[in-house]
Amino acid sequence: MDKNVNKEIEVTELYDTDFPAYFEMMSDSVMAQKTGFEPVEDEQKAKMLFESENDTNKTYAIRLKDTHRLVGLNNIFPEIGDNFEPDFENVELGYFINTSYQQRGYMTYALQWVLDQEMDGVSIVEATVDVNNIASQHLLLKLGFTQVDKYDDNLVYSQKLK
Repeated sequence: MDKNVNKEIEVTELYDTDFPAYFEMMSDSVMAQKTGFEPVEDEQKAKMLFESENDTNKTYAIRLKDTHRLVGLNNIFPEIGDNFEPDFENVELGYFINTSYQQRGYMTYALQWVLDQEMDGVSIVEATVDVNNIASQHLLLKLGFTQVDKYDDNLVYSQKLK
């Protein structure tokens, strides 16, 4: 990872003023394909998704330090456990970054920050990626995850923390 990345980006909470940058990312068909979701071109639907970001998961903004512009997101959400209750010891890691800011080490830095700072009480972290998203697979391996499953066109990676 580029040693200057921590001088270029910061990981913070998500702000209401981040919506325009969020909508830009959510409507990006290239990013949507890599992350396994459909692009959201309807602004009202995107606003609903944006407002729900912290409802069931913890969302972190990846932003440029100099302009504070939102360029990506990380989120942690609990797996569904027994009796369909959230299992906060086993969490799923989600992430995406604006296509204009990929391949700069930003996501590596941001995910490592989340893994280092925000995993109290967590035993296992999983991440699911599209089988064709080679960059994301390399990222997870670099962060110490191992592939544990494959279904449809998805690969599941896991990391034990305890």
